[in-house]
Order: sequence, then C-alpha cells, then structure tokens
Amino acid sequence: MFEAGQIAIFFLVLARISAFFAAGPVFSMPNIPGLVKIGLSFTLAVIVFPSVSANTVNYAMDSWEYVFALLREVLFGLALGYVATLVFNALIFAGSLIDLHIGFFMSSIFDPMSGSMAGIISKFLHLLGLAVLLGFNGHHIIIAALVRSYQVVPVNSAKVSAASALFLIKVFAQMILIGVQIAAPLIAVMLIVDVTLGLLARTAPQINVFMLGFPIKIIFGLLTLSVMVPVMVRIIYSLFSTIEQDMLTLMRGMT
Repeated sequence: MFEAGQIAIFFLVLARISAFFAAGPVFSMPNIPGLVKIGLSFTLAVIVFPSVSANTVNYAMDSWEYVFALLREVLFGLALGYVATLVFNALIFAGSLIDLHIGFFMSSIFDPMSGSMAGIISKFLHLLGLAVLLGFNGHHIIIAALVRSYQVVPVNSAKVSAASALFLIKVFAQMILIGVQIAAPLIAVMLIVDVTLGLLARTAPQINVFMLGFPIKIIFGLLTLSVMVPVMVRIIYSLFSTIEQDMLTLMRGMT
C-alpha cells in the first residue's frame, strides 16, 4: 500500500510533467488527443516517481501548503515548456517575415496546430522543424531533460529568482534574433528585387511594376527558399541541440 506522503509526491511529479506537456513542443499540439497527453504524462510520472525522494513533502494533501506546492510545480513545468518551445516560435516568426516580404502574408490561413493565423511559409517552417526534431530524436532529448529536472530541481524546491526571470527575457530576445537571422537571406533577395523593380519603373514608366512585382517576388522567393532548405535543416538541428542546455540553465536559476 502507498503511504499518504508517497501519493502526495506522485501528484507533484505528475503536475510538473503535465504542465510541461501542455506547453512544450510537439506534445502541446491541439491535434494530439487529450487522452494521449494524459496517458503519456501519467506513464512518465510513474517512471520518474521511484527516483524522487519521499522526504521532500511532509504535509497533508488537504493543506494550503500542498496546494501551493502543486501550483509551484505547474508553473515550473510551464516555464520549462516555454523555453523548449521558443525554437519553434523562432521558426514561425521567421516564416511570418518571409511571408510578409514574398507576398504570402495576405493569404494567411488558420493553423490548427498553433491555434492562430499562419502564413504558408510560416506553417512550412513549423512542419520542417517538427520533422527535424522527430527525425533526430529530439523529443527523446527533451523528455530526458525533463526527467533530469527532478535531480537539478527537486520536487517543491523551485524558486523564482532575478536570474531565472532575466534568462527567460534573454531567451525570448534570442528567439526574435534567430527568426530574423533565418529570414535575412530571403529578405536581402527581396530587397534586391525591390531595388531592381524600382529602377525598372524609372527607366520604363509604361510597365506596371506593381502588378509585375507580385509574381516576380514569389518566383525569386521560392527559388531562394528552395536553396535555403538544405542549409536550414542543419541550422534547425543545431538550434534543437541548445534546447537541453537552455532548460538546464533555467533549472539552475530556479534552485
């Protein structure tokens, strides 16, 4: 029979894992059934539970201290999931910049995976990121980092500090920078196309440059994107290798 303290610890472990799966990459997609998420969270909690010390919780499950402990675990799990998802947010942001400069932004459609409006290139980069993550077993690395969090930050010991808050802001700013860097080559090509069309409009005013610019931008944009994709796969893979390090840095800042 399980003791009350062990049951209390199990639900704390489950709270952190469930919150991470609710905010983390891949597992938080709306098209994944809720029963699958619950089952995966419960299974992982059962696996992790034996390695968690039973002396970390010494109060009753019906006390306010236990409620605050659950809330702390949920917030910590959401923070870990937020950090792990920022790479995908960078890809979506880069795709939105590319859509804006190519001319696909006006054809934005509702993306059921992100639950928001997304352009064609933005959705393509999101799917490319998912393919790279699953292809190189990145989801295993993320789950391993989540399991390791119970060693770095034991149950009911996470603390919000100035260092952790500053790190979250830094990671968010880095996500914006990465998105701009990914889209920079295509933006440069679009700038050259715009300058060329401007010179053409000055030398041949009878040509409707405005209508001519739409197909030209799309053609050069897709050609540039086709050249960028092989290199982009390597860039995305290198970005995913930093997820585990970012999660570990956040854990150390909240100890």
